[in-house]
Amino acid sequence: MQIVLRFITFFLCSLLALPVAAEPIRVLFVNGTQDSGVSRNSLRQEMSDWLNSAENDGAFASTFVRFRGRGALASALEAHPQTEVLILDLANTVSQVSQSDIQALQQYYAGGKRVVMMDASFGIRSLRISGTPEVDFPGAENSSGALLANQIKAIHDAGGGTLIGTDHDVWQVPANAAARALLPDARFRGTTNPSTDGQFLGDVLLTGHTSVKPITLLRHWESVPNQGEAPVGNFTDFTGTPVTLYSLVEAADKPGGGRKRPYISASFNPGDARYDIDSELAPEVEPQLPDNMPTRKSPPIQ
Repeated sequence: MQIVLRFITFFLCSLLALPVAAEPIRVLFVNGTQDSGVSRNSLRQEMSDWLNSAENDGAFASTFVRFRGRGALASALEAHPQTEVLILDLANTVSQVSQSDIQALQQYYAGGKRVVMMDASFGIRSLRISGTPEVDFPGAENSSGALLANQIKAIHDAGGGTLIGTDHDVWQVPANAAARALLPDARFRGTTNPSTDGQFLGDVLLTGHTSVKPITLLRHWESVPNQGEAPVGNFTDFTGTPVTLYSLVEAADKPGGGRKRPYISASFNPGDARYDIDSELAPEVEPQLPDNMPTRKSPPIQ
């Protein structure tokens, strides 16, 4: 009997020592990007479907919703109240963002999901352009997929919030409506032409979920050189709280040597690490130990 009890004790301790699988990050992917010959709803959905694929081993649970008319965002947020990361894919020449959408977005933010990430390179993330394989998601060496996964992980780890994605100048209309809803003075603007004169600031875009080489992301942006410029600096959100948007990656326009223009920004400090935008080396990923790592061995069977 004593041997049986010891075996049961050993078995239970062994189970407790096993790492517990993390819950998937709940993502709501709302597509309001305009359908065109190179950008279709099905191509935008590929990003959400990829997050749910076996390749990511259950790290994400993404729901894709098409932004069909005013009020669609409000309905989507109401239907998915457990959303941890909201992706607003908004490259369009007109704004479908209504007052009810703005109120729902503000309520989501005020409810605790206060991280904001602005991405003016998002519009070319998944396209079909003959002779331009770099925009075929998930990209060369899965680089575009890795960037998306790392963005979501960074937002989640900072407390959850909203990724607003868009493209260059005329396509920024709904993205700026969403940006103003949260940070009234924040704006996407302009058109960029990336050179090798740039850096990633911090490693949050290059690692977190999957490590990615800076050069592969630069090659993607160079393939369709018309990203927008993301807002950076000090702002006040709609609740009256100060918010700083930090640049996460920036480059001077070709041929280089001019002002470095931010492509992606976020409301958290990325740290002091710097990586040249044309580096062939990906940041090293530190091994993650499970939270329930046992501090001592289980008793031996006698």
